[in-house]
Amino acid sequence: MTPGRPSTAAPAAHSLWTIARIQNTLSNEVLIRRFLLDLTHAPEHEVMNVFTAWQKVAAAIEQHSPEAPALPASGRPAAEGR
Repeated sequence: MTPGRPSTAAPAAHSLWTIARIQNTLSNEVLIRRFLLDLTHAPEHEVMNVFTAWQKVAAAIEQHSPEAPALPASGRPAAEGR
C-alpha cells in the first residue's frame, strides 16, 4: 500500500474495524486527510470517540456501496474542538 493511497482490497464483512480499514473505506483523499487529522490531533481521552465516529461513517459508506446490502445509516463525526 502506498502512503496516502488506500488499498483497493475490500475488507471482509466480518472483519474488525481498524484505522487502515476506515481509511480504505473512506476512499476520498479529503475524507482520509480529515480522518487522520482528527485522529492524530485528538486528546488521549477522545481518541476512541473520534475512532468510533469515523467508524460509523465508514460503516455507512460500506452499507451503501453497490456490493453491500443497504442498511440504516449511522452518524457522522463530531466537529467539536476543531
